[in-house]
Amino acid sequence: MAKPIFLGKLVLHWCDQCNAPVLDKKCACGSDARFVAVTPPGDIRPAFPYDISRINDVSVSQFGKKLVEDDEIVIYNKAPYEDRMEEIICGGEVIGTIRYEIEKTKWVLLLRLPGARRLFNASLKEDPSQTAMKNWIMVSEEGIPYVVDGSSVLVPGILKTAEFEAEDEVVVVTPDFEVIAVGRAKMSSQDIQNSERGKAVKTRWTGIPEANSNPIPSPNLDVKAVPVREIWKKVIDANRHIIDEFEADSISFIQNAAENMNKQHLTCSYSGGKDSLVTLNLVSKAFEDGSGHEKEFDILFSDTGLEFKETLDNVTETVKIYGKPLKETSAEDAFWEGFVIHGPPSVDNRWCTQSCKLMPITNLIESNYADKGGCLTFIGQRQYESKARAQSHRIWKSPSVRGQIGAAPIQEWTAMHIWLYIFDKNLNYNPLYEKGFDRIGCWLCPAASLADFENLRHTHPKAMEMWDEKLIEAGREKGIVRPEDWVKYGLWRYNRLPPSMKKLADEKGIIL
Repeated sequence: MAKPIFLGKLVLHWCDQCNAPVLDKKCACGSDARFVAVTPPGDIRPAFPYDISRINDVSVSQFGKKLVEDDEIVIYNKAPYEDRMEEIICGGEVIGTIRYEIEKTKWVLLLRLPGARRLFNASLKEDPSQTAMKNWIMVSEEGIPYVVDGSSVLVPGILKTAEFEAEDEVVVVTPDFEVIAVGRAKMSSQDIQNSERGKAVKTRWTGIPEANSNPIPSPNLDVKAVPVREIWKKVIDANRHIIDEFEADSISFIQNAAENMNKQHLTCSYSGGKDSLVTLNLVSKAFEDGSGHEKEFDILFSDTGLEFKETLDNVTETVKIYGKPLKETSAEDAFWEGFVIHGPPSVDNRWCTQSCKLMPITNLIESNYADKGGCLTFIGQRQYESKARAQSHRIWKSPSVRGQIGAAPIQEWTAMHIWLYIFDKNLNYNPLYEKGFDRIGCWLCPAASLADFENLRHTHPKAMEMWDEKLIEAGREKGIVRPEDWVKYGLWRYNRLPPSMKKLADEKGIIL
């Protein structure tokens, strides 16, 4: 398990009066908001209907019932993991984690006690015998204290079970179907029935039986008819003071930076992603007529040649909305030309960065602003994205793009700040965010998770079919044994395999 990394303040709080997340200790209603502990770095964001559908699909598959309602306020918090993992926050508590397990090549739901109690307590009245529920183990009254204290569940203390396989996630219940633990089965239900001893479950979360404190609310919205912005309206209201404060701080920063760097031409980078969208809106407001700081600026867009069509469309639409001059460049076929020479890029050898990103943008800056003293570019950089960005100054001279000074108006914003601002201002965001993407960039980037590539197989099947074929052929040329599995498990993304991936390759017989 990756070590948590602190990149900024953990800001998630919950107002029980409004039943809404708040990004400060005080809600706009005046009530104190309690702190909600999440795993660092804490770059929390709204879960979209697509995300909620995935949670519920996995929950039904594993446990027989969906975990959350379609109209609930659900928050995702991306936690460190070897692939993609999101903590699920509802009602002011973490109710579980959903993660993509590479060896299984599928999403797995790891419940916490509040999530398990949601499922079992909510269905107990409907079905006292819990026949519709899956993946549970019932322990005897005598075994309850040992499980609650954190011991593994042993075969002698088990009364009965649902059907499950070894390595499945399971819920441990009392004879009254009260949840006391969750964990991973070390034996199948069949093996448990046929054994007199052994460790049946390695528990992860344990606790004394208690009433369900966070039941699933009755649905009151049709999410197919109501935009996601409307579902989050009460959250915007609860955070009104915070949204306004962060906007004012960023606009003041933009205006001061422009005045202090008055020899540079003003520009704003736009990539088609959420962060650059908010930055563009802030820059536009900072320099609009009547602000007292009226200035002209250009919008910069660099097409890597690997952009989603949805992204290119969004850039075109957004530039029209803001009506500013667009300076753009394209790497065109640079990636595919480099692919013939270098093969697929990897996390530890991203040769494509230079040819597809840095060279085109450098040429764009030099051709447009070299004779104007260079340019000051407002960029949608945030400290919660990476350690390097957390350590970056808010204004810096670009070491890789000559003639450009970068400035980050949203450096201290979390993804939740970003989304509440987008919803509040009704900004034209990229539709890919509603299809399971949490980042927008080159669609075949090796730094993407295997979960992202699995998502691409559903949203952009033709593109992934083409990429799979190219990767498998590249694997054959490298002499890799089982190149199809080299692609399936995402091992192509590494020039030098990390220990966990090396172990997986050995287990699957993938010889590099």
